[in-house]
Order: sequence, then structure tokens, then C-alpha cells
Amino acid sequence: MNGDITIRGVSEGDFAGLCELYCRSVRCNPEGFIQDLDFHGCLRAKTGQWRDLGGDMFVGYAGQEVIAIGGLAPESDTHVELCKLHVDPSYQGRGIGRMLTEHMISVARHKGFSQVVLHVTATQKAAINLYKSLGFQPQKRKVFSTSVYNRTVSFDTLYMYLPLSA
Repeated sequence: MNGDITIRGVSEGDFAGLCELYCRSVRCNPEGFIQDLDFHGCLRAKTGQWRDLGGDMFVGYAGQEVIAIGGLAPESDTHVELCKLHVDPSYQGRGIGRMLTEHMISVARHKGFSQVVLHVTATQKAAINLYKSLGFQPQKRKVFSTSVYNRTVSFDTLYMYLPLSA
């Protein structure tokens, strides 16, 4: 039930809604994300950097409402990271995350990337199941640790990859 959903690359007018959804989504999952939003960086700046390297940031709309976001962050000429994938909780379970992910995989393939990689915290079971159903394969699992506000935070993280055929 997602026929009225539009997915496209972000434009300047999308950033307010995109950032609001991102902030809300991060705060809704304290076990899965670093809660210091400054740690994640400015989405507008990241979008510009990713576009310069062949990636992009995508937004999903239901009517005029931003309901999903996702990014493709190039790591090299051949590998791109699928990141910042968030679906508004009131729209989850309707196949929108799948539609957005499939769209980003298609764009990555079209742009000539040979592999899509991602990392996801082990607490995000629905996301892990989605990625596995799309063919992503586990690469490794490790605890990611970093310092936030002079405090060490750690997350059990699964790293996955999807080889793209030409």
C-alpha cells in the first residue's frame, strides 16, 4: 500500500522536513543511534559531499509530508554506503523502506558502483530483515565505540554488503 509515495533526490526545499524526520527518528531509537545529532553532521553538507562523489540523498513523500529519507555515500569509485535510512514510524510496515532501498540500489547500479555496503545496529531487527531479504550479506559483526560528550558509547553493529551486477 504505497502507490501514492514519491521518492526522489532531495532539493533545497526538502531539508527542513528531512532534518525534522531524521532528528525524530534518531531520538526514537536510543539503543540504535548515537543521540548527539552534531555527531552525525549536517545533512545538507553531507548531501553536497555525496553528490560531488556520485552519491545522493533521497526523500520520500506522501502528499506533502516527508515520510522517508536515505542516502548513498560513496566510499570509493566502486563502493557506496547505504546510510541514513529512516521511515516515519507512522508509515513503517507498509513497504516504504523496501521501496526506498530498492530505489537507492537501482541508482547505485546505474551510477556504476559494484557494491553497496551498510552497517546497522543489532537492535534494528526489522532493518536487518529487510536488508537480508534484498540480498545483503553479513560481512562482519563488531562493537562500534566512540566518544560522545566525553563518554564512551558502544553499539553492537552488523556490517553487510550487496554485490551489484552490471
